[in-house]
Amino acid sequence: MNRIRLINRDQILLITNFIDDNSDEFNYFKRIGWNIKNIESQFSKVNNYSLGYYKANNLVGLLIGDKIKNHQDYDLELHIVFVSKDLRRKKIATKLLNYVETNTIKFSNIFIEVAENNVDAISFYKKNNFVFLNLRHNYYRYNDRNIHAKCFIKKINHER
Repeated sequence: MNRIRLINRDQILLITNFIDDNSDEFNYFKRIGWNIKNIESQFSKVNNYSLGYYKANNLVGLLIGDKIKNHQDYDLELHIVFVSKDLRRKKIATKLLNYVETNTIKFSNIFIEVAENNVDAISFYKKNNFVFLNLRHNYYRYNDRNIHAKCFIKKINHER
């Protein structure tokens, strides 16, 4: 059975095992500063909003972000959306995003920034109705090269 659940610091061992099991593919996030210590710190934050996608009680997808108060609602700043390599292109990341939109917390906007050379991620966010917001010049640094970050927003319409 597949299901989505909120995850918190009580599940840090599960999350670190998931990252270890997917270490080759998770290296992208490690290069931009998301090591285990940073992830543990994220899960200790009061405004942490993170989801896990479980298939047969195994964590196979992860969404990590911050909920930020915005008037009477919240915005969600995404830091990581990650799915096990063998389960990609099976709509798991889309289901995590859809859960954010229909959850009991009323989010108005979802924000994400993506390295401009990460064309797969940019394509995914555009396909999920994110629109380009702005560019952060020289935001990432890989192999002694500066890379711009493309910032995207998705406005959530609660009038369905």
